Amino acid sequence: MATSGEALEIMIMRIRPGFMGPTSSWAFCRRVLAAIGSHTPDPEPPLRSWDLETLNLTWNPIGLNEQPDVESLPSYEYAVFNLAAVKYHLGPFSEIIDYDEFDQRLKQFYESPATEAKHARYWYSQLLFVLAFGEAFNATGTSKSVPGVGYASRALSLLPTMIPMEKEPLRAAEALCLGALYLQALDLRLMSFQLIGQALRVCVLDGMHRHMPPQQVEPRHAQRCNTVFWSAYIIDREFSTLVGAPSSIRDEDITTKLPTEIANTAGAAALELRIQLSRLTARILNGVYGVNRNFDGSLVTETQSVLRLLAMVSINLSSYMSTTLRGADVKTSKVATRLVLSYQHCVVLTTHPLVMCVLQKRLATGSNDKSIPDGPISSLLQTCVASAVNTLKALKALGDDNLKDCFLPFQLEAAWSSAFLLKVLEVLSSGLVPDQSYLAEAHYIFDIMNQRGSPAAKLRKCDFERLEQLVSSFLGTPSQGNDEYTEEHLSSQEISSEQANAEGSHNIDPVESLQWDLFDKESGFALSPTELMDLAESLHMEDFFVARQEEDD
Repeated sequence: MATSGEALEIMIMRIRPGFMGPTSSWAFCRRVLAAIGSHTPDPEPPLRSWDLETLNLTWNPIGLNEQPDVESLPSYEYAVFNLAAVKYHLGPFSEIIDYDEFDQRLKQFYESPATEAKHARYWYSQLLFVLAFGEAFNATGTSKSVPGVGYASRALSLLPTMIPMEKEPLRAAEALCLGALYLQALDLRLMSFQLIGQALRVCVLDGMHRHMPPQQVEPRHAQRCNTVFWSAYIIDREFSTLVGAPSSIRDEDITTKLPTEIANTAGAAALELRIQLSRLTARILNGVYGVNRNFDGSLVTETQSVLRLLAMVSINLSSYMSTTLRGADVKTSKVATRLVLSYQHCVVLTTHPLVMCVLQKRLATGSNDKSIPDGPISSLLQTCVASAVNTLKALKALGDDNLKDCFLPFQLEAAWSSAFLLKVLEVLSSGLVPDQSYLAEAHYIFDIMNQRGSPAAKLRKCDFERLEQLVSSFLGTPSQGNDEYTEEHLSSQEISSEQANAEGSHNIDPVESLQWDLFDKESGFALSPTELMDLAESLHMEDFFVARQEEDD
């Protein structure tokens, strides 16, 4: 057992300044706040680094030949209860766990805890993560500390920095994926990114990214390797975006089959859709955000390619929803909601560079003209607005039905990035965001998630309120206080929003409307596939120069 001097302690009280790439919504937030703050009547001081003010997460690394601690574990029944909660709430990430084997090992573990913990340390780490996630998912939000963090620290102590490849690499990769998800939920995104990178490298070193011939590898093992590799691949792509880092593996180096080529199941279809979305994210990172990317023909080409890919993904997503859900309420499906929100995030991510460029132009010129001429640039921004507005509506609907994921970070990230972007777009042109109900919806979502124990919701709300104050100061308009975001205020704004949607819905071609918009049947989540393709074809290099030319003068 490691001595107290060897204990690893993370106290996120004041972290040193660090680097976040341009794709990171965190970096985008900081750049926007700094840019607007410097142009207010009373310039704001520089922002200090982000922090999680009260989080302590400590663990003692346990050597490979040391006996893991099996004291103070819950009963078998409670472990089974938590496993069921984790299987539902993790949604598309639940396939990281091999439930058939997990059930068998769980029974064996409770017959001989010490022996099984030492014999299968990576499986035992998974059990501890299951208990940590389960307590967090089942929490009421009244606890002053993060529920389950004690189990998580014990699980992390079983994940060594160096993993001998003969020591169950598949189980190790599964445990590392769960650890990365847990740390991301605590908003420890840098540590999380390191863990998922380690998981992906374990997969690569064990050959999981390569095709495994059935003549040489037992089919069930090959399928588990396929599932775990693609899960690590997807998480790595998503977390790369959050920290602004490049992807860790090239698609051309991957020869393992796609999930639907191995199994004809709804789970395989959902996993393949997530692969498509993660590859689309990588295309956005490498194309729209690429190193030395300038406003030239290549940027136009990449943006067009992304829009075409979005159109294709929307068609596949619509097909999945219609064949898998068969009319069921999409809000109750964690897999479906994750797919929809991931799609929306791709739309928002594509437009970040354009929004930042137009914002810098607006701030540099100091012009009172807030109009944006009709054309492809305006259409791109309106597409972004549609995705952001409908994302908030969807998340509010989940909150109303007590179906929000308040511990996992993804819905909070979607709400925060959507609300933040809409507020920035108000600086560019008031006509871009005519429906102001998003403000009430955003505060409602932040408050619900904070009340129900989200580790980072309070911080995200503080940043959004900071942006509201800066925008009000810059525009010379009064800032709306938090007391305005009441249920009555929210309901009245929703009525006017629904009326506007109903008035505008008469011209919608039902064939072109996305069938997977089950959150709000009166409005589409985004442009139809045909509209996205038309927008892609309408883009020209001159449109981007128009957006930037005054800034360059």
